[in-house]
Amino acid sequence: MISFFWQGCLHPLSVPGHLLVLLALGLLLGQQDKFSLRSSLGLFVLSLVLALVLTPLLPPLQYNEFILLLLAFILSLLVIIKLPLPLGLVLCLSVSTALLLGLDSRAPRLPGLAVSKLYLHALGTSLSASLILTLLASLSFYLNKLLAGIAVRVIGAWIAASSLMVLALLIQHSLPLLTAS
Repeated sequence: MISFFWQGCLHPLSVPGHLLVLLALGLLLGQQDKFSLRSSLGLFVLSLVLALVLTPLLPPLQYNEFILLLLAFILSLLVIIKLPLPLGLVLCLSVSTALLLGLDSRAPRLPGLAVSKLYLHALGTSLSASLILTLLASLSFYLNKLLAGIAVRVIGAWIAASSLMVLALLIQHSLPLLTAS
């Protein structure tokens, strides 16, 4: 039973789209002021929990990983540009990221699997994704004080390049499936 919790904890680290979008959002939140950072983190956690609770009830999304990678690319571009964003936009990006992550974090469905195990998986996913985002945002917040945030912007460029490479692989992998049907 506890293995479902640990599988949920490792889920955001094992899916490239999830990890890239968490990295990009963490860096972006770290570039904002303290109020935006706290508000965004709190709203992220609430939205992620809501999405994870609704995930077993909703049908699986078809192009969610594609959208997550595009969102990671957009977030990383915002990190590179380093513009002060309005609070509403930061909150909207945080909520949309949490909802997409939650709806894409579906536990494996096995016949006879208890609902409590599905929610243990969701609990592990929400705890680890929230912890990862909080740590990255805090680290980014303090790294932005060094050398005018150049290191954070360079990492943002790496995330943009990585998300484009994974996106290209995803498109190349799914292209034969699209032409066959």
